[in-house]
Amino acid sequence: MKLEYKKISENEYDSVKEILLQDKGTSEDLWWAVETEPETLTVVYSEEKLVGLVQIIPGKSTSSLVVFVTPEYRCKGIGHAIIMYGENILNEIKPKEILTNYLYDNENSRIFAQKHGYERNFSSACMKYEGDKFDIDELPIRQYCDNDYFQAQKLYAEAFHEMRMSVGDFPNSEVQKPSEKNRTAWDNDSANRYTYIENGEIIGHAHLENNEISSVSVRSDLQDKGIGRKFVKYLCNEIYNQGHKEIILWCVVGNKARNLYDSLGFKELYITEFSHKYFK
Repeated sequence: MKLEYKKISENEYDSVKEILLQDKGTSEDLWWAVETEPETLTVVYSEEKLVGLVQIIPGKSTSSLVVFVTPEYRCKGIGHAIIMYGENILNEIKPKEILTNYLYDNENSRIFAQKHGYERNFSSACMKYEGDKFDIDELPIRQYCDNDYFQAQKLYAEAFHEMRMSVGDFPNSEVQKPSEKNRTAWDNDSANRYTYIENGEIIGHAHLENNEISSVSVRSDLQDKGIGRKFVKYLCNEIYNQGHKEIILWCVVGNKARNLYDSLGFKELYITEFSHKYFK
């Protein structure tokens, strides 16, 4: 079966959403990608019939590759052809690993990933909050600025390394080192970053992406003291203040922060399992 690949166009958005709806076991990530990052999507046709979709996000260290085949066209070798197409594109940059994902309870997708050399890495829960704004006192939180970088990056890197190690799914985790490239990226995105200050020192850092709390971290020696709770409440209110109607965040399965999110009223939407394949 000859396949044709091309970048998704705006007039194909509805058609792609329709084929995604044909399989309730498909992660909503692809649905959201149509709206938020269509530049990462390639549609797949056979004889002018839309038969699949692939999301390709290149990265020198970790790249992402997610494949979807319309249910009626499965078991015909199309999924294999699409994943080979994606891997060939990523071969040009030779990342250290390729990450793919699927719903935790989608056994067929897990088997498909394993068949193509992808092994389970970790699982993460997508959670949503759509309750009222939180009643909080004024907090010593301000917009991030470039001078914050080294303190903020250090606490962020250490906090997430400790989380990954505590979960047990990241045996090769390392504390991310500061770099000028990373510093520039944070500075360019400073409008979406927040710094929590106490006694003149930075004790927390957070990043928002539209209505998502992309990351929130508190200095390791000050965790479990209620700072994270106040910080998350502040971030939720900030997202509401920007006009959004709900808040999304991801929590790695096994992360103790899950207790905090549950207690604040976040509800689990689904769990996504991430598998990876080391690039040769």
